Amino acid sequence: MKTIFQYLKPYWFFAITAPLMMLLEVFMDLMLPATMAKIVDEGIASGNLNLVLNLGVRMIIFTLIAFVGGSGCSILSSRASSGLGADLRRDLFGRVLSLSHRNLDELETGNLITRLTNDVAQLEEVSLLMLRIMVRAPLQIVGSLVMAIIISLKLSSLFIFFVPALLVVMAILLKVAYPLFFKVQEKLDRVNIRLQENLAGKRLVKAFVREDYETEKFAAANDELSRTTTRANRTAMSANPIMQVILNGGIIAALWFGAELIDLGALKIGALIAFINYLRQLLFSLMMFSQLIMRVSRAQASSVRIQEVLKSKPYLDDSGKEKGADESKGALEFRNVSFSYRKKGDPVLKNLSFTVNPGETLAVIGATGSGKSSLVNLIPRFYDLDEGEILLDGKNIADFPLGDLRHQVAVVPQKTLLFSGTVRENILFHYPKAEQGDRESLMKKTAAEADIAQFVEGLPEGYDTDINQRGVNLSGGQKQRIAIARALAKEAPVVVLDDATSAVDTATERQIRRALKSGQADRTLIIVAQRISGVMDADRILVLEDGQISASGTHEELLETSPLYNEIYHTQIDEEALA
Repeated sequence: MKTIFQYLKPYWFFAITAPLMMLLEVFMDLMLPATMAKIVDEGIASGNLNLVLNLGVRMIIFTLIAFVGGSGCSILSSRASSGLGADLRRDLFGRVLSLSHRNLDELETGNLITRLTNDVAQLEEVSLLMLRIMVRAPLQIVGSLVMAIIISLKLSSLFIFFVPALLVVMAILLKVAYPLFFKVQEKLDRVNIRLQENLAGKRLVKAFVREDYETEKFAAANDELSRTTTRANRTAMSANPIMQVILNGGIIAALWFGAELIDLGALKIGALIAFINYLRQLLFSLMMFSQLIMRVSRAQASSVRIQEVLKSKPYLDDSGKEKGADESKGALEFRNVSFSYRKKGDPVLKNLSFTVNPGETLAVIGATGSGKSSLVNLIPRFYDLDEGEILLDGKNIADFPLGDLRHQVAVVPQKTLLFSGTVRENILFHYPKAEQGDRESLMKKTAAEADIAQFVEGLPEGYDTDINQRGVNLSGGQKQRIAIARALAKEAPVVVLDDATSAVDTATERQIRRALKSGQADRTLIIVAQRISGVMDADRILVLEDGQISASGTHEELLETSPLYNEIYHTQIDEEALA
């Protein structure tokens, strides 16, 4: 429970005061049976009504004080546990954002969602119980045992038999339950992954009429979770009847032997009633403690999973790097670059070498799987190289702090993503919200370059129109153009467009290219494209084949020298002519 104690530190006042309030409640609870014994043995037995009333009022006061202590403990412990949960979620979210792409490739989205929600909730809940039961149960166990011994040493010998029996049951159940609770969290991961996949791909599922198939897959994962959870809960809950048997057995034994002591005059009736109450408090506290241990067992499984994320170190390390230039010129050079997504895996890119001068447009074209997206993902250092180096203005990008490097590169990814919020917030995403109002002209300029200005200005609220989650209320082309405007608004010296116009028609694509070229004097442009029509006017075109540069040159040069480029060109031109 190192994680819980670590995150309770900022809330030490609440974490310390809550047990003190619980101490008050426990002390009052321990006074009640002893007071009741006096009422029976001294008040009722002698017919002293005044003593009965006085002691009755005292019991009411004890109860009220116990209520104040219990309520105070609940309020303070809730404040500490909710603070723990909020801080833990914040740190987990920050850690996830700090991880590199290779880390995130290894951690599935559904898995991370479970850790940020359900696993944190487990720790939050168990911390709340610990601040209450972890204090209450031991105090009540010790206090009840002491009071029971004071009442009758002979009857207290019953504890020698019943307490060890309860401890043995607790130990066995814990050993069985812990691995089951770990499996519950794993099965919950699978359910979340299924859910996340289907929410992201709901249109595809409907388009292929695979609702029944996906429902079956989800049902299978859900049934596995249900069976594992049932088994874990059944194991945990089996403690209750066993402990109830032990508790009731202890009460029966106390009544049996207590009656003999009363006959012998060694014990009074009120004292026997008080003893039974203390026995019940002690055994019931042991039961509560066992339930807490069960919850701690499940939380321990969650804690291990959370620590795996918190202790994850990004594969990309930029600690100790000197600050890069405030403004790059945009000169890029690849020197013998090789890259693979897995260590010792087959290389996706092999021995690439080329240069891009400031203000130039470099187009990258090739068949599917040739390594185009992998190439441009290396420029903002989403991944580290296996061999070689990439230079920005003559300096190895591995020597830049990641933040400094990425300030110099704007990216439009192959898969367009817009955030829930307004069009303005999406286009000016690079800037803090407080600064966005001062960049009205920049926003409109880049929107015009991306050929989205006319559409946005025709919306009911213009640039302040809300975009639904992931931009589902926009067409694919509209989303792509807003993403292009977002990249251009960053005013980075290097702009990477990874198949960023695939969802727009050729006329719109030409218009965007003309606008980009007219404003390109201080901008190096890297374009990945499937359509040759979008890259014919580039300063240079790289043709990739199986992760290697097959040819390089202008459109006219490649038509003369590259058979692969010729094949792609004539195939696309013939298709357009037929269309």
